[in-house]
Amino acid sequence: MDAGTRRKTLAKAAEISGGTQALRRRLHVSAALLTLWLSGAQPLPTDVFLKAVDIVEEKAVDSLKKDVG
Repeated sequence: MDAGTRRKTLAKAAEISGGTQALRRRLHVSAALLTLWLSGAQPLPTDVFLKAVDIVEEKAVDSLKKDVG
């Protein structure tokens, strides 16, 4: 997966989480490191990317449940 897609996923996870500070706490990383990842200045580690995917997926599943239920 390309770096741009990873950054977009991380940004979406931040939006879902309520902002970068909330995402930072959720991922247990520093604000500086999260900023580096979001800006593309430093590659996003796979384990952090997968956590971001989980956050986005969890929101999607919740939305589907609301539509069905």
